[in-house]
Amino acid sequence: MAADKPDKPITAKDVAIFLAANPDTLSNLLATEPEFLAACLTAAGKNAGDHMDNKVVDLIPALAAKARQDARKISQTHQSLMHVAAENMLNWTRLHHATLGLLASTDLAGMCQVILTEFPVIFDLSQCQLISETEAAISAGLNTGLAVHSADRINAATQGCGLFLGLPNEAAQALLIKPAQSLAIIRLPDRLPDPVSQCLLLLGGKTANSFHPDLGSDLLVLLAEMVGVTLAARLEMQVEN
Repeated sequence: MAADKPDKPITAKDVAIFLAANPDTLSNLLATEPEFLAACLTAAGKNAGDHMDNKVVDLIPALAAKARQDARKISQTHQSLMHVAAENMLNWTRLHHATLGLLASTDLAGMCQVILTEFPVIFDLSQCQLISETEAAISAGLNTGLAVHSADRINAATQGCGLFLGLPNEAAQALLIKPAQSLAIIRLPDRLPDPVSQCLLLLGGKTANSFHPDLGSDLLVLLAEMVGVTLAARLEMQVEN
């Protein structure tokens, strides 16, 4: 049997009529054949000046500019996500090193030494302190490197907040070993028993932007929890000994 043949060749008009009558097919074609869309835009731009009415606005340059702008935004977003991912990885690595330092300490004095000397290096800070309220009355606190201040002074420094981020006020300056451009003061978790819940972790920033109110606090809260749990264990060990 002879193969069926069309009675007349398919023309460009036939294709246009078919695509107009089948928008789903046209959408699929544009989505899966980018060369087709590019050819259409190129042809439209090439021939626009020859027979386009002066009253018709040529959108091809605007569409091309929009496409380039979208491509730049996608590239910038990608770079931003990569930067955030790298920063998060660095922060988690720092937290891991700080945790190892806390675990390596064998008593309260060793723990305070880790916070005073190793934390600033790990987190690239000007200073770090573990502070206790005077009312907590932790025995041998001053001899172990634990800073002690009154609850009123601490509340004034933190403005009564469990987490303070920002520029140090006059009361906060009195807590510092040396001047700091910005501060993070995090009270240890209140679910831990006294006197742990009466202690705070102070971190001094090297710049005014090191700590600010809009800074994410998840890492700082987790660090304070690690310090609080370790402190509870070291105080318990001290009582047993």
